[in-house]
Amino acid sequence: MSNENLASLEEQKIFLLNSIRELEDELAVGDLDQDDYHSLRSDYVARTAEVIKRIESPQRISVSQTNRDTEQLSRLRKNLLTLLIVIVVAIGSGWLVARQSGQRLSGQSLTGGIEDSTASLLSRARATNFVDPKAAIDLYSQVLAVDPDNVEALTYRAWLLALIARGAGDEVKKLAFLSASSDLERAITIDTKYPDAHCFLGIVRFRLGGDAVGAREQLSICASQNPPAEVKSFVDAIVAEVDAALSE
Repeated sequence: MSNENLASLEEQKIFLLNSIRELEDELAVGDLDQDDYHSLRSDYVARTAEVIKRIESPQRISVSQTNRDTEQLSRLRKNLLTLLIVIVVAIGSGWLVARQSGQRLSGQSLTGGIEDSTASLLSRARATNFVDPKAAIDLYSQVLAVDPDNVEALTYRAWLLALIARGAGDEVKKLAFLSASSDLERAITIDTKYPDAHCFLGIVRFRLGGDAVGAREQLSICASQNPPAEVKSFVDAIVAEVDAALSE
């Protein structure tokens, strides 16, 4: 890839990331309605992911035969980047469309059928959470295609995405932060007393967004709502870091 083409792609990336942030601002002040916001955001996220994928194209990586450790590290990083792009684009576009329309999965019936299906999917997702995060994310997304207001699926899909994103580059982290924050904020809107969503939003804001103030607010709400022990362990591990950042 020529330097000129690379520079053009970098400009596109910056423009698209700024556009996503501007959409959030316009929605917040009421200049954009929810339908337009979701439509435009899905388009921008997909385009940004494609640009990042082109920037990080394997053709740009040149590794000597004598440096196999570096080659393996680059390959692992590339696989992670590709995985994150696929997940973020899916959350931002196809799964979002299904969520907004209340689309059912093929072969599913209403009421009892949906309840049975989501219960089964959630059970499988819980068992898979930290064994195979991508598989768990897929399962939570299937739940949301059937039940778009499922707070647990919204919360844990966002959390797993954030965990995966911690090892990625800055651009992918930004996309993951936007997607994870969107799901967690939606979960809180649906059920303000679900502690897990507050806990994870606090961690995401600090780890991916660098927002210690916003993180402390959510972590305080989390602590006041008596979160499960396994979730509290994540929070306890980060509260001191957040407080230290606020005291600087």
